[in-house]
Amino acid sequence: MTEKENFPLQTLLPALSLGLLTAAFIIAKTGRDALFFQGSGGLLQLPLVYINIGGASLPLALIFVKAMKVWGARPARVGILLLAATMLGAAAPFLKPGDSTLLLAIFMLIPAIFGLLFASLWLLGADIFEKSEKSEAARAFSKIGAGTLAGGMLGGLISRGLAPYLDPKWLIFLGAVMILGVIALVAHIHGRFPTNIAPKKADEKKKKAGFLTPLRNEYSLTLLSISMLGALAGLLIDFQFYAAAASAGMGSKGNASFFANFYILLNFSSLLLQLFATPKIQDKVGLRGGLMVLPVALIGGATFVTAAATALSRSVLRVTEGGLRSSVHRSIWEQAFIPVDSAERSLVKIVVDGVAARIAEAIGAVAILFWLKQAAPDGVIPMPLNTSWMAWGTRVTVAAWLLITQKLRVQMKKDRGEIKATPAPEIDCERFPDQCPCTTELGKGIA
Repeated sequence: MTEKENFPLQTLLPALSLGLLTAAFIIAKTGRDALFFQGSGGLLQLPLVYINIGGASLPLALIFVKAMKVWGARPARVGILLLAATMLGAAAPFLKPGDSTLLLAIFMLIPAIFGLLFASLWLLGADIFEKSEKSEAARAFSKIGAGTLAGGMLGGLISRGLAPYLDPKWLIFLGAVMILGVIALVAHIHGRFPTNIAPKKADEKKKKAGFLTPLRNEYSLTLLSISMLGALAGLLIDFQFYAAAASAGMGSKGNASFFANFYILLNFSSLLLQLFATPKIQDKVGLRGGLMVLPVALIGGATFVTAAATALSRSVLRVTEGGLRSSVHRSIWEQAFIPVDSAERSLVKIVVDGVAARIAEAIGAVAILFWLKQAAPDGVIPMPLNTSWMAWGTRVTVAAWLLITQKLRVQMKKDRGEIKATPAPEIDCERFPDQCPCTTELGKGIA
């Protein structure tokens, strides 16, 4: 089968695996949120949870990267998926509403381990399309992104349908079971497309590389900076949304339906953007211009929240952020990793999206925790909670994000030869013999 004939499967299989993983994530996340915010201390515990997520991401990433180096890509991906399914499935039956220790651990674990899983599967897509033409890769990633969002829609619909009949903890258990289906798909992808496994020789050359590898070249460092700023902005927006939900009285037993409906709306808007906006954006402004869409939209959204700090405006900002991040930004962002050397791509991707982003969220959570201690010294949060300073913080963070993204665009132009080096000025050798290239070349060996 030729590469062109293989193209539909190369696109379909990653789309199915990421779609099923997203459905599992949304179902598990719905159950998690419903249980967590039934407790009075959920919002107060939230910053600590984000700090712990940052702490948990590093050892998980280390385990995954080490497994990839020792056993290869296929066993590592299957292993981390199996670990996630086992941990969530084993813990789910024992979860209770509120802010119990086990629930706090699960609230922390779900984004930490799913973040690693998503990074790993998107990396699989980058490996598959590494040698494809730019336009072909763009089409493929757009379709894979659509499959991912369709999975999110499915997860939301399943959650909403089951919420009236199931305890939220069983939604988490169902999410764990669905990961087993992802394992089967990933194993099949690796078997069908063995070229997506990095050569062992490359791994040997990089075996001494650590988590500082992304800092060894300017391009990877820029990706790292964008990821951290984007994650910090996302945290501030996320907390504002949860605060608005708590103020609106979403801490009741039936709040699984509320979160399920929200995730349906979020993924539906994302899917529409993916199907109708992403292809047009990629065609008109390309990869580099597409990276500007999300931060520009968030600047506008954060400005709106600053002017009208209501529950509605915060919810709109959260939908805007989640919708664009999951559609336009995700499809284009994943293509930004293709230029990274294939021998280092796995490590760079995991560090950038799986570790650095979580560390940035932890840093932001420390600031939020300090502020909450001042706003609620007796442990009781005043409602409605005034989070207007976070809108200002979001604007500043996104402004820095825009500046760094512009730097990445320039680097992409240089890498593709679109920015040519300025030719050296011609020198009149008769008038300036000491500056003549011939003279200087001849004089290099004279000491």
